[in-house]
Amino acid sequence: MNDSGVISQSISAYSQWAEQWRKQALENKAIADAKWDGFKNIETLFSTGIGKFALLVANGASFEAEIETIKKHAANVDIVACDKTLGHLLDHGIIPKYCVVCDANVSYEKYLEPYKDQLSGTVLLNNVCGNPKWSGAEWKDAYFFVNEDIIDSHLEFQKLTGCENMIIAGTNVSNAMLIMMTQSNNFGAANVFGYDRYLLIGFDYCWNDNRYYAFDKDGSGKGNYMRHIFSRDLNGDEIYSSQNLHFSAKWLDRYIKTFSIQAIQCSSSSLLPASGQGKLDKLMRYTFRPDDSKTVKDLVSERRKVLEKIMEIDTALTRIEKEHHFASLKFA
Repeated sequence: MNDSGVISQSISAYSQWAEQWRKQALENKAIADAKWDGFKNIETLFSTGIGKFALLVANGASFEAEIETIKKHAANVDIVACDKTLGHLLDHGIIPKYCVVCDANVSYEKYLEPYKDQLSGTVLLNNVCGNPKWSGAEWKDAYFFVNEDIIDSHLEFQKLTGCENMIIAGTNVSNAMLIMMTQSNNFGAANVFGYDRYLLIGFDYCWNDNRYYAFDKDGSGKGNYMRHIFSRDLNGDEIYSSQNLHFSAKWLDRYIKTFSIQAIQCSSSSLLPASGQGKLDKLMRYTFRPDDSKTVKDLVSERRKVLEKIMEIDTALTRIEKEHHFASLKFA
């Protein structure tokens, strides 16, 4: 993922926001220590999605178009919200399993405070530099992470806070949802949460004259002044996009293709083809032996113990070999 566009964006963001990020990282550390018993290891969530599909909900117009389908089958999938989709889901009686927050400036007052009494079923996954007001709410649980970027700013924030959970930095919070669930990086492909597939809705990266955001027709004016690009969506219909949205679509498409992520695009009103397209109403019905999740976790734990034992045996054998070697030198 190391191209000049990503480098330029990372440097620009760090130059503008580093001071605020440091301040908020320390605030989040204090909240985590006081409220969540410190920064918990996100490994406890690994492989929990085996046997199920996860529905990742971004804030494009296709999310609103499918709200009744999501409500109908919500109990059959694990739903991952981002900051701006959490409230829309709760408004429709849909409780996400996770809420991913990345932005240091995402409004607590607008997007979370109205729902502060409805969070007991949702786990927060918050950037350690994210808005601390979100961290202090009454979530079911909370985990924090550091964004690994190409300019190595993550080393600073790991040292500052002691937070060891790390995911590569995406271009926006929508992309971060898929990165969080899979956590592929330059060391190789991964699927750490273990979901059999990732369903994408609201990952549009474009809009038409009918709707900019889900449940927000003009996006507080963005539908008018962000029209940088005229293009066509997967349907072949004419749409608008902004430079940021277009860049994010290309970035996520590259991430999905590079690591063969099993992400299914559930809207054709999008610029992102993902790894395939499908109908949400059908895909949300899927389940296959979710109890395998516990089996996998047990086997991984057993394998770790076996590997540790092998290392212990190898160390003992090496020690004995060296002792005999040096003992024999005395008689050479």
